Amino acid sequence: MSSPLSPQRPAILSIAGFDPTNGAGILADAAVFRALGFHPLTVLTSVAAQGASQVALIQPLPEEFLIRQLEIIAAEFKPVAVKVGMIYNAEAVQVVTAFLRAAKIPAVLDPVMRSTSGGDLIKPEALPLMESLLIPACKVITPNLAEAGYFLDRQIITQSEAEEAAQELAWLWGTAVLLKGGHLKDNPVDILAQNDGLDKFERPRIAGEVNLRGTGCALSSALAAGLAGKMELRKAVTFARDFLQEAVQGHYRAAENPLTGFLNYSLRPL
Repeated sequence: MSSPLSPQRPAILSIAGFDPTNGAGILADAAVFRALGFHPLTVLTSVAAQGASQVALIQPLPEEFLIRQLEIIAAEFKPVAVKVGMIYNAEAVQVVTAFLRAAKIPAVLDPVMRSTSGGDLIKPEALPLMESLLIPACKVITPNLAEAGYFLDRQIITQSEAEEAAQELAWLWGTAVLLKGGHLKDNPVDILAQNDGLDKFERPRIAGEVNLRGTGCALSSALAAGLAGKMELRKAVTFARDFLQEAVQGHYRAAENPLTGFLNYSLRPL
């Protein structure tokens, strides 16, 4: 007598770097996907020797190794969405762009440039390629204020400046932009810019005295999960922000530094 088939679970792919603290990067992405009821697929771009407060060394994986990881995933799985995180060098930008163009599934890019631990997470020569190749291949980009400021060559400090920047980047890139406003002085306001206008998402600031790791990773990963669940983009943003808010409220400490906090992901299947 044959046994019934096991239940099917959709998969989401994270293409990102390895953070040994488990607070951010590809391990955090996988934790978010599992909490939301998806099977996590992970393709590693680089490995960081870092702690909660410092980045000592980053080692990118060889281009051929990255290509083979993606080829095997594409051959054996059908991910329903992709989250792209740390892309350290120009070769990785080109490889990941080619994969996304072939896959034709919703991709969320978190254009990480600097770790909260204090290290640069992308080589300068890779940034123009990210803007010209990788960004157009993605459905939505999730920069923070500093990252948006880099691309626009100016500082972004106030909410009105953030709104203008989000709109300008969406027009410049031809894709949706969710500008994360966690570093605004007052309550954090995330701004979603699309070709039909702006949406503002405000929440009270909590755990402001703690340096929380991985908030950007969690938000972009939960956003990818929302898109994988066929949510319209505005609804997916609301869903991702609710998930992050809950993870922040449940944060805990594990490092020696009492001001370093880690997010707590509660099970919340779509």
